[in-house]
Amino acid sequence: MTTTATLLPPEFADLERFAADWIHPTERERNAFRVAQSIEDLDDYYQTLFPRMDALCEYIDQFSLEAMPASAARLLRLGQMLMEVVPAAEVYRQPDVPDSIAFDRFHIISPDDPIKVAEN
Repeated sequence: MTTTATLLPPEFADLERFAADWIHPTERERNAFRVAQSIEDLDDYYQTLFPRMDALCEYIDQFSLEAMPASAARLLRLGQMLMEVVPAAEVYRQPDVPDSIAFDRFHIISPDDPIKVAEN
C-alpha cells in the first residue's frame, strides 16, 4: 500500500496539488514565483483558491500566529500567494506588473514574518 504525505489539513485536500510548489515564506519569494508563472497557471491557481478563501480564513483563524501547526501555516502561505496572484489574474492579465520597472530591480521590503510554527 502506498501512502502519500499531505502538507495541508485534510479539509483542504483539493488544494494539495499546489502545496509543493506554491508555498513560499517571504513576499519576495512569492512575488518572484508569480512572475515566473504563465497566466494560465496563475488563472488556475486563482480560480481554485479564491472560492476557498472563506474556509481557509476560518480554518487558520483557529490558531495563533505564535503557535500555528505546520499544516495551517502552509495553508496560510497559500492564501498569501493568492494575494500576489489576484492583481495578475484580475487586472494585469499577465504575471508581471505592466509598464513598471524591471522585476530584478524591484526590491521588496517586508516586516519580519510573524508566523511561528508550533513544534509537534
